[in-house]
Amino acid sequence: MSKEQVWFHRGGWLAEDDIKAHASIDIAEFYRHFHNHPEWWKAIFDFLKRDLKSMAVGKYPIVGDQVFAMVSEYSTKEPEEAKWEAHRKYIDLQYLIDGEERMGQLPLSNAISPQAYDENRDLIFFGDQDGEYFTASPSCFFLFFPEDVHRPGIRIEESKPVKKLVIKIAVS
Repeated sequence: MSKEQVWFHRGGWLAEDDIKAHASIDIAEFYRHFHNHPEWWKAIFDFLKRDLKSMAVGKYPIVGDQVFAMVSEYSTKEPEEAKWEAHRKYIDLQYLIDGEERMGQLPLSNAISPQAYDENRDLIFFGDQDGEYFTASPSCFFLFFPEDVHRPGIRIEESKPVKKLVIKIAVS
């Protein structure tokens, strides 16, 4: 096991009562970013301990423009309505406060049909393609680095309302 995997699985970065990390996370990237910005990650994990269910929809600063949170509510989509996306400037920590949805993930190196990058929104969409899918629920958070193309918001059986937290974390 690598030093990054040992660190991740020992969980010293995570308090006993914190929300758990999903197994799909790129452990080496998480380790690198965590050790480059430990104060940001402390602020992130402190934010996750708040009463998220009672938070209003909106944007919340955590560490200036480097780390901020967005709470949203929406209904999950049909698979063909959900787009593959990636970001260059920010890492996404995505956590379902309430409800469930499917999320797709695939490596950026495998992504096809990129559209134009929108620098103001830090967003690039990709064409329809295969990827790996996971169920997102309040049991764990996901991390999507710039090398991770992701497809959030997909219904599981039928469209249902969800409340979601996305924490945007500057890459550097």
